[in-house]
Amino acid sequence: MTVSLAGFSPEIQAIIQDNTLRREFMDALFPTLLYRDDAMPEVWQAAIGDEQIFTRTGLMTVNTDPTPPGHDPDPKSYGVEQWRAVAQQLTNSLDTNLPTNYAAIASTLLRDTKTIGLNAGQTINQKARNSLFRPYVGGNTTMMIAATSGDFQITVSSINGFTERMVNGRLSPVGAAAPIAITFSASAAANTVVGAVPLNANNPYGPGVLTLGAALSANVARRVGVYSEFRPTLIRAGGGVTVDGITGSSRIALQDIINAVSRLRRDNVPTHADGLYHVHIDPLVEAQLFADDAFENLNTSLVDGMRYRELVIGDLVGARFYRNTESPGRSNVGALVASGGGIGSAVCAPKIGAEVVTDAGVEVNRTIVTGGGALRELFIPEGSAYVSDAGVTGVVGGFQVTTGGVIVNTERIRYILRAPLDRLQQVVSQSWSWSGDFTTPSDSLTDGPATWKRACVIESA
Repeated sequence: MTVSLAGFSPEIQAIIQDNTLRREFMDALFPTLLYRDDAMPEVWQAAIGDEQIFTRTGLMTVNTDPTPPGHDPDPKSYGVEQWRAVAQQLTNSLDTNLPTNYAAIASTLLRDTKTIGLNAGQTINQKARNSLFRPYVGGNTTMMIAATSGDFQITVSSINGFTERMVNGRLSPVGAAAPIAITFSASAAANTVVGAVPLNANNPYGPGVLTLGAALSANVARRVGVYSEFRPTLIRAGGGVTVDGITGSSRIALQDIINAVSRLRRDNVPTHADGLYHVHIDPLVEAQLFADDAFENLNTSLVDGMRYRELVIGDLVGARFYRNTESPGRSNVGALVASGGGIGSAVCAPKIGAEVVTDAGVEVNRTIVTGGGALRELFIPEGSAYVSDAGVTGVVGGFQVTTGGVIVNTERIRYILRAPLDRLQQVVSQSWSWSGDFTTPSDSLTDGPATWKRACVIESA
């Protein structure tokens, strides 16, 4: 297809015409979008900044008692629960100052195209990752500061999972009328949470103060576990009761994966479209599985098989394993906050609402096993939705021209190449944009008190 590219030099037009720029952008995206690939995409029907409420129905209660002769069956009902999403726009941009040499133009422009493409991929992938992990590690925290008997407030390493609870099928702020039952791993008796306030308003899922419904019945030491009644299933390698139970020898085992898959099956969580659950695993944690006795016994005499030849697990125990270098850890979860109360090495990552370093300084690896519908991507098709007098954009995945630039829509991410507008016409701007939200629908109406049940996190060293 021949397109008029007003404002671009012939050299840049040649690069655009043969789709080189689009190819570079696509190559940068695909290796990083693993968490996002688990999301079910759906077009957002409202505007940016609007909140939409979605409804999920529960099951009718089973009744195996016979109906008495001559009686009509009594009408029954079923419960409903709601979850919400808010669309936001994520963007980034990079300016390229082009030299006059043609070969250098191609090299510089393509390098920057790949760089901004990778940035788009990592940003959207981590947005999806954080939205997926946050609810599935919530409601499971530790005492940041010791508390004494009679106290009505406790300071914890993360208030994630203690700020909201289901009320009449909808997540509502915790309060006296909507308390969360909690337990401790030691000392104090069970209690309730009637308020949750972060220590820093900019870190709503980081360390904070929980207000209790009753005074503590005993002293509670620092680093004691605090658990919400509605917390999802979480598996720790070695069976530790808090994140501090993870030591350097807490290695993941095949049985941990089996336990997670079995839990999803027990809760009737559907598989993904490929008929399997998905395991997102860090490469170093993946290597631990190869040292697991059960895994070695399973692959005895298969040294020439795919798993040992390519160091890839593939499909096993009802799940498909994905090597994911974006698994949340100390180095890739954004700003960190000390959560040890001034003692120890514990560090919390507010983006996922959990500690990524234990009090003893052990870095925590988190593997997640997901089922179908665990994550939803509600997106605005920017290529067709953002229309103005300045130019008309096309469909997602298309290649079209707008006033002053070219836009390539790729995997629901809009890529914009703007023609040089400076006086010497040497600065080309490349940008990407995505509008929408990632959300994790709840399943509180099914068996068990946990609010979220479509994924299971495994913590290990």
